[in-house]
Amino acid sequence: MKERILVTGFEPFGGDDINPSGDVLAMLDGMDIGGYQVVTALLPVEWGTVKDRIEALIREVQPRVILSLGLAAGRPEISVEKVAINYTSESKDNAGVIPEKRTIIEGASDGYFTTLPAEEIVEALRAEGIPAKLSLSAGAYLCNYAFFCAAHLTKQGGGRTKVGFIHIPATPELAAKRKTSVPSMDLGRIKRAVEIALRTVVKSFQNVGDEEGF
Repeated sequence: MKERILVTGFEPFGGDDINPSGDVLAMLDGMDIGGYQVVTALLPVEWGTVKDRIEALIREVQPRVILSLGLAAGRPEISVEKVAINYTSESKDNAGVIPEKRTIIEGASDGYFTTLPAEEIVEALRAEGIPAKLSLSAGAYLCNYAFFCAAHLTKQGGGRTKVGFIHIPATPELAAKRKTSVPSMDLGRIKRAVEIALRTVVKSFQNVGDEEGF
């Protein structure tokens, strides 16, 4: 059986009826990336539920890599996140819930760096003509929450699974629904960006030679 790469995205939120981080999943599901099979999953925009869902997915899929995607409408490029922090904002989720505590997981680390080659991913995207940058803030909403939970859970499991997060821009369809101007990127290019990112990750394994020692 092929080893698997888990790619997650989010359902629509904040009054939008589309979310490209979720829409792109169907284009990626089942793809072969250097011998690894891509498995995708849509996450709810709900505090608490996301952690349980990620934990269940890790048990079910047993991924070698987890790459989570989220929407950052207003950012003009692909943002490869460097760090997840153990903090939540006082923002309502899709169920109208505001978390009572500001920490995501009590007693956990204050933050986790991505274990994917973030800088190399940015370089690879730019080389293919896709605007990209390294980001040092995944925010404090569900995107950061999902990133932190995945990083913490995989570390608790021994750290073999590599974890990262990418913020994507709005699509033209989503931008057209906004009252104010926002930059956009078409879904096909977003899909291509995720594919390049994943191929860069797999290449980093191959460059080490012994994947288990990576």
